Amino acid sequence: MQEANTTGPPQGFLLEESMEDSMVQMVDPEKIRLVPGQSVQGIYASRPEGAREVGLFIRGLPGAEFQDQDLGIEQRAGLVRFDDVLLVVTMIKITRTNEEIFDVWWNYHSPDGSTQFKRMSEQESLTVHFYNEKGERFSVDTENGFRKFFSDLQTLIARTKPWTEVEFDRAVRSFCAQSYPKENLWEMIELGSSLKDSIQAQPPGIDTYPGIIPEELHRFYEYSPEKGHCIRVIPSILEGDATTGNPEEYLHAAPVKTVLRCGIRWTRGYPVVPVPFIPGHGLAVPPDDAEF
Repeated sequence: MQEANTTGPPQGFLLEESMEDSMVQMVDPEKIRLVPGQSVQGIYASRPEGAREVGLFIRGLPGAEFQDQDLGIEQRAGLVRFDDVLLVVTMIKITRTNEEIFDVWWNYHSPDGSTQFKRMSEQESLTVHFYNEKGERFSVDTENGFRKFFSDLQTLIARTKPWTEVEFDRAVRSFCAQSYPKENLWEMIELGSSLKDSIQAQPPGIDTYPGIIPEELHRFYEYSPEKGHCIRVIPSILEGDATTGNPEEYLHAAPVKTVLRCGIRWTRGYPVVPVPFIPGHGLAVPPDDAEF
């Protein structure tokens, strides 16, 4: 099957002026120009006074005809980590014609990325706009099966270090070169499970902590599946022993929230915190302080 360029920034998009209230670039569905096989996303309004929503815009390969409302649209989505870039892909498959597959790649750190993610996590329906060789549009309203996927994604991806448009485009192209044709990519991802697998592939660490950890505590940071984000500290009751002995032997992991709330003093370069310590059991900390 012929593959068209669908991985780069939208080609042929005619954008209106930014909205004064939100500075979001709007797409005019009547003026979009796509190359065969291209599929992109954009924020638009079905009417001038209508609500803004995210839609998918698709042009099939030469000879593709989309005229029947009952196209049999299937949806899948996945999250891929390529180098330091998180690639979000949504795919739709048209099962009632020639089973053509379209992929759309989402860049959270693009100018409108976070807005698109938020809208996709909230809107219940998703409109897919199909274009033929003459530029004529045929639109289908479907259930937004990606809603929970984008909702789960926002917290995770918002914590990532921003990448550039060039880095995102390079990552998409490199990944597609390894995973195409699209049929292979379709089989690789399943809505929901791919997100879980990708999160597991990127273990939580100090860069994913939702707050700010003072730099002097960075070398004492650790994450465990049982305790979450922690700082290894010396309980104040053991400070005397740590002063005369090896301080490393008296370090215990406490939730970051507990450490920052209780306050810190330093002994021989190690943080000491007034956290209750029970011999044989460890630190006594509020269960609600655990952060995962």
